[in-house]
Amino acid sequence: MFHVFSPSLLVLLGAYALSALLTRSMIRVAVLDTPGHRSSHTRPTPKGGGVGVMGAFGLLYFPLHMLCGLDTFAPEGIAIWGAAMLLGTVSWLDDVYQWPPLIKLAAQVVAAVLVTLATLPMGDAGFMLAVTMLCAVTWTVFVTNAVNFMDGLNGLVGGVLCLSLLCLALPFWPADGVELRGNSALLAFGLLAFLPLNFPHARIFLGDVGSQPCGLLIATAALMLAQGGPVAQELPNLHAAALVPCLIAGLLYDVAVTLMRRSFAGEKLLQAHRGHLYQVAFRAGLPMPMVTLLHWGFVAWGVGAYALLGRLPTLLPLILVVLLPQFVWTAFVVRRVRHHPVGRW
Repeated sequence: MFHVFSPSLLVLLGAYALSALLTRSMIRVAVLDTPGHRSSHTRPTPKGGGVGVMGAFGLLYFPLHMLCGLDTFAPEGIAIWGAAMLLGTVSWLDDVYQWPPLIKLAAQVVAAVLVTLATLPMGDAGFMLAVTMLCAVTWTVFVTNAVNFMDGLNGLVGGVLCLSLLCLALPFWPADGVELRGNSALLAFGLLAFLPLNFPHARIFLGDVGSQPCGLLIATAALMLAQGGPVAQELPNLHAAALVPCLIAGLLYDVAVTLMRRSFAGEKLLQAHRGHLYQVAFRAGLPMPMVTLLHWGFVAWGVGAYALLGRLPTLLPLILVVLLPQFVWTAFVVRRVRHHPVGRW
């Protein structure tokens, strides 16, 4: 798809350059993230790096589609682009004005419905279609929030997403397509320009304007894999879609375990906290780069596990193998806290 000196590769390089330019501009704009009780940083740092990432994605999305031979203004592609831009705009306004959580949730649901309508076959209406749509919207909203919740340590979410999207841009996977590879590569190149400004020393953070639409788009990638592309008319292929949760298993597992633990403890799930495993590990003295690089390693583990086990008749062996390092990581964090108490978490 992307050959040396091909126009599509030039668009990706343009996305890198545009993302770098816009991200550096947002450093000067200096909408600051002031440290709070749940923050991992200790001094005010600009947020809004996602303006660069999503700005490059939004501006070059249609030119890349045209150069890849896709229907540039197909309704499905417009819906995916519109959902990402809608969520990015609302998230940026929230970064600036601190809107109520319900406004953000409403924008997430609308964006999730848009990408669901764009990726699921709209054939005969019925109970199964309604259930599939509900599951798809729930999945998309959960992943969007999971990525947002985990964006609290330099390079963690940006690196995990960048590596995951680069994997999705490769033409090796069942049911992948040109549109999925193009979208993934475009977003990955934007993140590649952002990462040096965020890791290991953060000059700027993604902010909600970056983490939420990026979460939406990687969740959409799973829906596209499940359908073999926006125009497929087949039942969902869960084996193909499983690639995405394998890639971002570290993010999904941490959020799921933290939500369950807080629920069992009777704590408010919507209240800000610093009880995620990655936050607890950092508070217990584990160096920030080590925690971040470990999560990057989870991506490599996930893609390797999928390559070896993704074609088996059942997904159970794949799920167990992908979860294995998460169980080890959890045990390590619990043991670490026993020797380096961090208080309530």
